[in-house]
Amino acid sequence: MHLVYVTYISKDVKGKLLLILCFFMISCTSNTGKSNKEGFQREDLSLTSFPQKWSLYKITASLAGSESTGTNLPYEEYYIFRADNTFSKTRIRFLDFEKTIAKGSYKLDLNSEQFAYKLNYYQDSDLIENCTGDKKEYLYLDTDSNSLLSSWWNCDGPGLFYKQDDSKINQKGN
Repeated sequence: MHLVYVTYISKDVKGKLLLILCFFMISCTSNTGKSNKEGFQREDLSLTSFPQKWSLYKITASLAGSESTGTNLPYEEYYIFRADNTFSKTRIRFLDFEKTIAKGSYKLDLNSEQFAYKLNYYQDSDLIENCTGDKKEYLYLDTDSNSLLSSWWNCDGPGLFYKQDDSKINQKGN
């Protein structure tokens, strides 16, 4: 019924109504960025497209003021998750640029309250950081900060915070 009414409006009014409608639609669309508690802009994560790279950006310890970020980190570290449910974890120490890589398989845990990766390493490695001393790690998504966190800090390990990295990943995933 409304469409029939619009056809009897002059062309000038139609143009103005179309312009107002377009402005209204643009202003009502949701922004892809969201503000977290600190007011910083954060982008929506791509949790279903692969490969994904998650890079370490912060380490915390139980002592107040013991947070390391950026150039204060002792090493560069990142996970790469692939669509075939395999992953690699790479660490490059800044002191001597020694590069260590560990690989394994993962399962996505979508049934818990948080999105998480359950990692299973193929072999023992110094890169495995957990509370149990076995070849498993558990990483979960903190939706407030869009960070992937290691569960290691639940048992007095350091807090390890990873941000999704959009940089290109080569075929080997390194």
